[in-house]
Amino acid sequence: MLKTYLRSMCARILATQLSAIPAGIAVAESKVQDPTLSGSALYSFQLPAQSLEQSLLAFSRETGLAVMVGAQGHAHLDAPPLTGMFSIDEAMRLLLAESGLQYRRVDGQGIVILPSPEESAEPEIETRIPEDVRPLLEEIEVVASKRRTNLQRTPMTVTALHGGLLQERNIDSLEALAAEVPSLQVTRNGDHTASMLYLRGVGSDNHTEAGDSGVATHVDGIFSSRVQGSAVLLYDLDRIEVLRGPQGTLFGRNSTGGVINYHTARPEREWSAELSTSMGSFQEQKLAAVANAPLNEDWSLRWAAVRHLADSPIEYSDDSVYARAGDRYNNTDLYSYRLSSAWQREGLFNWWLSYERFEDRGAGSLPIVDYDTPVVIDTPGRTELDQDAWRSRLELQLPSAHTLTYISGYGFTRRSQDWDADRTGPVGSETDPALYHQSNRTIWSRYRARQHEVQLKNSDDQRLRWLLAYFHFAEKNAIRFDLEHQLANGSGWGGAPAHSFQQPDRGTRMSAVYGQLDYDITDNWQVSAGARSGRDQRYDRGGRNIACPDLIRTDRGGVLGDIAVNDASAAADQCYVANYNDVDRAWRSTTAMTRVSYQPSDDLLLYLLYAEGFKPGIVQDGASLQGEYDGVGDPAYQSALAALIRSNNRGAAYVGPEASANVELGFKLGLLDGAMTLNGALFDTRYRDLQVSGIAVEEDGTELIRSTNAPSATIRGLELELNWASGRNGRASGFLSWLDARYYHFLAVDNEYPDHGRTWNPGIDSPEITNLVDFSGNRLKQVPGLSLGLNYRHGFTLTDRLRATARGGLRYTTSMYFDEANRGNRTGWLLENDSGHWVEDPAGATRNIDRRDAATLLNAGLKLQPVDGNWWLDLYGDNLTNTLLASDVHEADVATPAYYYNPPRTFGVRLGLHFD
Repeated sequence: MLKTYLRSMCARILATQLSAIPAGIAVAESKVQDPTLSGSALYSFQLPAQSLEQSLLAFSRETGLAVMVGAQGHAHLDAPPLTGMFSIDEAMRLLLAESGLQYRRVDGQGIVILPSPEESAEPEIETRIPEDVRPLLEEIEVVASKRRTNLQRTPMTVTALHGGLLQERNIDSLEALAAEVPSLQVTRNGDHTASMLYLRGVGSDNHTEAGDSGVATHVDGIFSSRVQGSAVLLYDLDRIEVLRGPQGTLFGRNSTGGVINYHTARPEREWSAELSTSMGSFQEQKLAAVANAPLNEDWSLRWAAVRHLADSPIEYSDDSVYARAGDRYNNTDLYSYRLSSAWQREGLFNWWLSYERFEDRGAGSLPIVDYDTPVVIDTPGRTELDQDAWRSRLELQLPSAHTLTYISGYGFTRRSQDWDADRTGPVGSETDPALYHQSNRTIWSRYRARQHEVQLKNSDDQRLRWLLAYFHFAEKNAIRFDLEHQLANGSGWGGAPAHSFQQPDRGTRMSAVYGQLDYDITDNWQVSAGARSGRDQRYDRGGRNIACPDLIRTDRGGVLGDIAVNDASAAADQCYVANYNDVDRAWRSTTAMTRVSYQPSDDLLLYLLYAEGFKPGIVQDGASLQGEYDGVGDPAYQSALAALIRSNNRGAAYVGPEASANVELGFKLGLLDGAMTLNGALFDTRYRDLQVSGIAVEEDGTELIRSTNAPSATIRGLELELNWASGRNGRASGFLSWLDARYYHFLAVDNEYPDHGRTWNPGIDSPEITNLVDFSGNRLKQVPGLSLGLNYRHGFTLTDRLRATARGGLRYTTSMYFDEANRGNRTGWLLENDSGHWVEDPAGATRNIDRRDAATLLNAGLKLQPVDGNWWLDLYGDNLTNTLLASDVHEADVATPAYYYNPPRTFGVRLGLHFD
C-alpha cells in the first residue's frame, strides 16, 4: 500500500536538487543557500491538518528545499497541523510523526522521504539519491485570477516566471523577458526613452505622453502608464505573470491585448541578505543588493537596490562631438532602489507598503545601420529621467472569511532629454543654416498618476466564489518637446526649421466597476462569468504646436518670444501656433467574459473562453487655425478658436476606441507521472477599430505622430508551453507560438510614402483622397509568423565539494514587418499614385526597409556552486552567433535605413553571496 501512495505523491512533489532547477520551472525561491545549511534557521508555518501530500508541498514552498519521495506505496496518510516557528528538522519530524515514514538530508540534493528503516533497503541514503526517486515538477501558484491558484488548474493563458528563474537566465530587462514569453515583442523608442509592447500583435507605436498601449502593465497591482522602474529594470521580483488575450473583467484598466503583472519580492520573517555583482563585455558593471529584516513577529522590512552601467557598442565618426564610450548613445546608466514594509496581524489584516526610486542617466537609444558603421553625432545624448512610486495594499479579514482589499498608488515621473535625430550632421550643423540638422529635445516633462481600487471577495474554498471591485485612475501630464529639423537650404517643415510642442495639461481619467463569479457545478465542471463597466476620459487643455522660422537652439535658452496665433498673423521672424490641440472626450464601455472548464483528472484541464477587451480613444495633435487676426484678444480669433475646438471634439484631435473579442480553447496537461507539463491555447481574436500609430508627413512636410483606426483585423494563433524534468539533474522548457495576424479591412495613406503608396499596395481610386491605398490582407506589425524558444540545463558534480549547472538557450523567429504597409524591399523605382507612372527612387534600392528576416539567437552559461557554502559563480554568453536582430525601423525612405537593434555578442561573469 505504501508504495502506490508514494508513487502518487511523486506526481506533485519536486524531486531534484534546487540548484539544478532550470529556467522555465517555477519553484519556491530558496531561503537558504544549500539544504545542509542553516539547520537552525526558523521558518513560519501555518499549516492546517490536511493530507501529508499537501503539507509536504507547503513545506517545500516555505523553505525552498526540494522534497523527494521514493516511488513506494499507497495509503491515505494525513499530517497533523503545524503552526508556529520551526526549524527544518523540527517541522519534518512533526509532519511525519504519524506516517511511519522517515526523512534524510542529502548534501546538495534536498530532503528524501522514505519508508521506515525496516521497509527501506537503501544503505547509502546519506550520500546519494535512491534510483527509484522520480524527477518531478513542483506546483506553480499564480494570482492571475485575483485568487491564489495552481497554474495547472487556472483556466487562463498565463506564463509565470519566478524570481529565481529571472536571476538564473539573467532576465533583467523587457527585451530579455520577451525572449521567454510566447507572442511577446518589445521595441524601444529613442527620443522619449519609452518601451513599446506588443502581445499577439497588439500594442502601440505612439510613444508620446498621449500614447496608450493595448498591453496593460501592473506593478504590485498598480497600473503603470509609464513603462519604467520595475517594468524596465527587473530586480528583486517574486515573479512575473503574463496574461495573453483581452483582459476586460478582472482589471480596472481594461486591455485588448493582454496584461503583464510584476510582483516584487515581499518582506519575509527571517533575517537574510544577498549581494551580487556582474562584469561583462563593453565594461558592463552591475551591482545588486537585498536585505531583509524582521523587526518583530508581525512586521518586516525589505530593501533592494541595483546599479547597472555599460559602455555603448556603437562608434562615433571623427567629425562627431567627442564622447567616451560610457557616454555614447546606447549605453546603460540605470539605478533603482526599493524599500518595502509588511505588517501582518493573523486573522485581522495584512498591510504591505513600498517606495521605489528609479533613475536613468543614459544617453538614450539610437537607431543605427549596424554596429560596424560609425554614426555622425552633433547633439550629445542626455537623459535625466526620475521616477518615484508609492504602492500600498491593505487586506482586511472580515467575518465569514470575506476579504476587503484597498490598493492605492502614486507615481511621479520627470524627464528631460537631448537626442540626435539625423545621425549624419557633423559638429557645427546645429548653427550652420547650410547644413542639414535635426535634434529632438524634451525640455521638461512631468507625469503624475494616482490609483485607488477596492476589492471585496469571499473565501477561495466556496463552491460559488465572487469578487466585486471599484477602480479609479487619473494621470496628469505636462511636456515641452522641441524639434530642430533644418534642411540644407535653411528651411524646414512648412518653411519652419523648428517646432516646439507644448502640452501643459494633458490627462486621463478612468473609473470602473468590475467583478467575476466562479461556480463549481461538480468536482469536474466549472463555469465563470465576469463583466467590467466604466468611463474613460482623455483631454488636452491648452496644448499648442508652435513653429519657428529659425532654430530654437539651447544657447538661446529656448526662448520663443512673442508667439503669433497662426502663420497668417505672424511677422517674418515670429514663431506662431501651427496646431491647436484642445480636446475633451469620454467613452463608456462594458466588456464581458464567459468560460466553462472541465477537469476530468488531476492531470488534464480543458477550457473554452470568450472574452472582450476595450481600449479608449487617444488624443493627438489638432487642427490649424485659418485666417488673419490681431492676436489673442481679437474677437474674431476667439470665435474661430471656439469653432476649431468644436472640430477637435468631433474627431479632428482624437482617435476612437478599439475593441476586441476573443474565443479561446485551451488545455493544461500533466504527463510522465508529473515530470512534464504541456499547456496550450488555440484562439481567434477579432478587433474592431484597431488603433494604428506612426509618423505621418503632412502636406507642408511636417512630420507628426498620427493615429488612425483600422476598421477590422483578425488574429488567429496557437501557443504551446512545455516544462519537463528530463532527469534528476536535467530540466527542459520551451514554447512555440504560431500567429496569423492580418488586417481584414484597412484603407489608409502610406505614412512614409504618401505619394507612392501604390508601389507596394493597390490604390482604391478615391477622388477625394488620391493617395488612399488598401492595406487589407496585410500582416500586423511586430508579429512573426512562428517563434519558439528552448532552454535546457543540467546539474552535475565536479568534486565532493563543488557542483556545476550548465545551461543553453535558443530563440528562433520567422520574418516580421515593422509597418502596416508591408513593403519589404525597395527596387529603386516608385509608382506615382496620381499618374500611375514609375519614377526613379532617389533613395535607391535596398532590402528589408520595414521587414526583419528570420533569425536565431543562442545563449549559454555555467554556474558553479559549493555543496557547503553561501556563494555562487556564473559564467554566461548572450547572442553567441552575434546575430544582428532588429526590433524596429526608424526611417524606411532613406538610402540606408536605420534600425533599433538588440545588443551584439556579450560575455560576462556574475558572483553572488547569500547570508542568513
